[in-house]
This record gives sequence, structure tokens and C-alpha cells, in this order.
Amino acid sequence: MSNSQRLSSEQRARLERLGERGVLSREQVDAVLDELDRERGAAWASRTAVWEVLGYIGGALVLGGAVLLVGMYWEALAVPGRVALLVAATLALVGAGLVMVGGPRALRAFGEAEPSARSRIVSALIALASCTAALAVASGVDVLESLAASATGLLVALLGYVVVGGLPVLLAAVGFSVGVVAAAVAEWFDSSSPAHTTGLVALGAVWTALAVLGVVRHRRPVLGAGVLIALAGAQYAVSLGPSWVGYGLTLVIGLLCFGGYLVERAVVLLALGVLAVTVAVPEAVWDWTGGALGGPVVVLLVGVVFLAASALGLRLRRRAPASDQR
Repeated sequence: MSNSQRLSSEQRARLERLGERGVLSREQVDAVLDELDRERGAAWASRTAVWEVLGYIGGALVLGGAVLLVGMYWEALAVPGRVALLVAATLALVGAGLVMVGGPRALRAFGEAEPSARSRIVSALIALASCTAALAVASGVDVLESLAASATGLLVALLGYVVVGGLPVLLAAVGFSVGVVAAAVAEWFDSSSPAHTTGLVALGAVWTALAVLGVVRHRRPVLGAGVLIALAGAQYAVSLGPSWVGYGLTLVIGLLCFGGYLVERAVVLLALGVLAVTVAVPEAVWDWTGGALGGPVVVLLVGVVFLAASALGLRLRRRAPASDQR
């Protein structure tokens, strides 16, 4: 450990006395102390990152071990045994999270605290627990397996986010919500039904609204996830037909992203707006010409659209205050 990291209260007092005697100015004393504190803070952050990575590795090993254990004995186990193994893995992950929190009594204060390495690890553990819980339900039910599993995972993830917060468990909730919509549509609608597009676009709109209204803490990641889900739904319509619905929706979503960027100044909106326009314009041209344009012309068109979208994005970026360009 360097001398700067071993700065004691006595050494600080000596620096203060040098300032009082006029050997060092007050500004010089403050600058020295700030620099030493910054170095020690960086070293502490580095050590914290190591423990955080170890926490992620531990959670992944627990999940991997559960998967291997289930795989080894899956065929030999009856349904109750399979469910019991997955439930045990879920409880182990939740229990590990509770231990890191400091017990059930500390949950409320933990959820209200500022994000930290420990909160991210706990959130990742709960996200993994939502996955094993979904697998347990899928293994134990014979009706609506996909829908029941996705709904269970979504419920566990949302409950975990309410209690402990954290981006990993929130992203798990987003993923399971897509699974719920996809499973419900597949169960009750034909594969050619526009319900696939409607469901995904509506779900994307819901997550986007939650981000815009500030209901979730991690606004910009959820904002990006909501737009991506809506774009996936719009592109699903391209394959189902009529294709103009798909690329029309994609273009509208892209324009809304550009408009949203003027208000929110979130780079993710600018990037997804560029992506949407770049995808929609070549699809529209291909549809209008009946595919008469060859591959090279389409590639050229995509390049032109990219350049135009990039120019628009840079113009919008230049108008944004420096503090908002993130």
C-alpha cells in the first residue's frame, strides 16, 4: 500500500499546521488532501469492484450448479423431485441475497439506500432466483406451461425490484414481460394474427411510459428496452403482412424517438431512432418497387439513410446542453 493510502490523522494534522504557519497556503493544503483522498477512493473502488465480481461469479455458480444437478438426475426424478430441486435453488439464491442485505429487517432501509456494489449483487441474485422460479413452475404444471412460467418469473422479478431495486432484476422483469405477452398470444391467437404486433408494441409503450413517468429508477435503460420491444413488434408485422404496417410502425417509432430526444436528451433514443429509420426506409423502398432494386442498390440506400440519420443525430446532439449529452 502506498504512503498516500496510509495517510493518518496525525499526518493530516501536520499538513494543517504547515498551512497555519504559512509554509503552505490554505489552497495548497486542500489540494494535497483532496488528491490523497482521491487516490485512496480509487483504490477502495477497485477493491470493491473485485468483491462485486466475486459476488456475480458466486451467483452464476449457484445457478450453474443447480442446472447441472437437475440435468444429472432429471430423468430419474419424478415431477415433485424436479420442482423441489428448482425451488431449493431459488430459495438458496434468495437466502444469499438476504444474507448480503443483513436480514429481513434490513430490507426496507436497503431498498431505499443509494445504489452500491452490494445492491447490484443482491439484485443479480434475485434476478437469477426469478429464472429458477420460472423453471420450477414450468416443470410442475401441464397446462399453459410457458405462460405460467413467464408470469411467475415476472412476479418474482417485480417483487424483487420493489424490495431491493437494482437494474439486473428490473431487466429480468422486462424479459419475463415479453415472455408473458408472447406466450399469451401464442396460446390464444393464430400465428398470423396481428395480436403479436399489437401485444409487443403495447408492452413496449407500457415500459416506455413507466420510464418517462419516473416510476422506475433506471429510467434510460428501461426507456431503451421499451423502444426495442416496440420495434420488435413492428418488425414482426413485416413478416406477417401487409408489410407497410410493419415498416410504417417502425418509421413512426423512429420519429417518436427523435422527438423524445428533444425532450429527454437520452442518447439511447437518438440511437434507436437512427436504427428504426435505417431499417424502415429500405423496407419501404423495397416494397414500393416490388423488389425490383437489386441488392447493391439496397445496400447503397441503407448507407445513404445511415448518413442522413447520422447528420440528423449530430445536429440534435449539438443543440443539447453538455450536461444532457449522456
